[in-house]
Amino acid sequence: MDIVFHLIGRSRINIVLAVITGIVSGLGSAALIGLINTELHATTSDFKLTILLFAGVMVLVMLSQIVSTIVIMRAGQTAARDLRMELSHRIIRAPLRLLQQLGAPRLMANLTEDVTVLVESFQLIPQMCINISWVSGCLIYLGWLSWQLLIIVVVVMLLGVIIYQLSTRRALRPLRAAREQDDALYAHFRGLINGIKEIKLHQRRKKAFLADVLYPTAEACRKEIISAMTLFILAAAFGTLLLYCLIGFILFETNDWEMITREIVSGYALTLLYMMAPLTTALGDLPTFSRASVALGKINHLKKELTEQAEASANLKHTESPASPGKLELLAVTHQYVREGDEHKFTLGPLDLTFQPGELVFITGGNGSGKSTLGLLLVGLYSPESGQIRMSGVEITEAERENYRQQFAVVFSDFYLFESLLGLLTDDLDQRARTYLTELQLDHKVTIANGIFSTVELSQGQRKRLALVTAYLEDRPFYVFDEWAADQDPLFKELFYTVMLGDLKARGKTVIVITHDDHYFHLADRCIRLENGQILGSQKTQLGPVHATCLNMNEA
Repeated sequence: MDIVFHLIGRSRINIVLAVITGIVSGLGSAALIGLINTELHATTSDFKLTILLFAGVMVLVMLSQIVSTIVIMRAGQTAARDLRMELSHRIIRAPLRLLQQLGAPRLMANLTEDVTVLVESFQLIPQMCINISWVSGCLIYLGWLSWQLLIIVVVVMLLGVIIYQLSTRRALRPLRAAREQDDALYAHFRGLINGIKEIKLHQRRKKAFLADVLYPTAEACRKEIISAMTLFILAAAFGTLLLYCLIGFILFETNDWEMITREIVSGYALTLLYMMAPLTTALGDLPTFSRASVALGKINHLKKELTEQAEASANLKHTESPASPGKLELLAVTHQYVREGDEHKFTLGPLDLTFQPGELVFITGGNGSGKSTLGLLLVGLYSPESGQIRMSGVEITEAERENYRQQFAVVFSDFYLFESLLGLLTDDLDQRARTYLTELQLDHKVTIANGIFSTVELSQGQRKRLALVTAYLEDRPFYVFDEWAADQDPLFKELFYTVMLGDLKARGKTVIVITHDDHYFHLADRCIRLENGQILGSQKTQLGPVHATCLNMNEA
């Protein structure tokens, strides 16, 4: 029930209204059975009054149930929105390295599966209130008929509740195990979608993926769910059996009891049968609350991880980037991480680098040399373990890192392309964007209106050009491009290196390009070579026909 109290705190007014109307509906339902039983055994009655009373209670029950369900449905959807927004804010505030460690499948499972389960349990609250008040009203009526028999009924019901609770506790373990398998399933589904071309092209790969990767995880999840739900079903069946046994006992064993009349016996039998529906429904809802409890535990664990490492600068107000922030310096900067396939930590640095305003710098090196990691350090997405990053002589601390990032426009090698120019809306935005689309020969593929692209379903090279358009429109002092030209044909590669980079440089931008294109090294003011996390070469170059190379030499 901790999940109920967790969600109640988010929508108190709606919950109170839903609970009150649910109780009214439940008590009204119990009143109907009392009215029916009384009318069946009455010798004389006011027929018209009874009809009016029955109709009035019936309408009250239906209206209160409708109001309760609609109110809680709206509150549930609001709670889902708020919870997803809260998690999204925490994810944005978390360090990139932590998010990479958590992995996209786990985060997606938290944002979708877990929140959905929580909302499902949330929307069961009014029905739970109806059922509880329904049963409570019936018990009150049974006590009015015979308090002696009521004691027996209460004892049997308590026995059923105890047995059911013991069963559900055992069911929580497989439910938690199934939820852990969900994270793995999300990862496999991501592989299925992203790798569909590779799967289609290789028959044995397809069979291996389905049989050796996807099926075992799906089967493990199925087994755990079946194990948990079987316990719930058996416990619910046992509770129903207890009620039937109780009805049989009252019908066949209490005829000779003093003060127990046939009217009381029939009233008890009818009422207990009437109680079966809400009791069965309530027992059927308990697995959802158990799953919600597991989901809440996963969400709270994620919140804890995200909060403990939240970036201190995330709550600062955004400030506009200066037109020319001055030079950027890395002083003895180091960063450690574990590379794929390597058990030992890889150390980048210590690095001592200076980037001047209006400078064009190429960073090159072999795969795994630390180039992309250096790029993430430069733009403030990674924090150095030691050393300092300074801009215009001012050290960038954690409290200032958010505003520091606003100085950079970046196209990553694994970039993501949004369908609209989020956060860039200005009066002349569409016109400026059309100019760049024309220069990059995308105007025949993509149009723009109100900052929204007509499509982003393009080839990889075209998508990178569209990402370059977005970066240009950001108009920031620093530009970082990570292997931008890798997917471009010679025409656009030439345009990028000889025209667009030169244009940014002429506008006073500091441009840092991570690249392997040695044919264009001579265009850079400097070429820095990284190997195994260390600077092996840095050479000043001059424009001319001779291609500069990155030699093994000390930083100039």
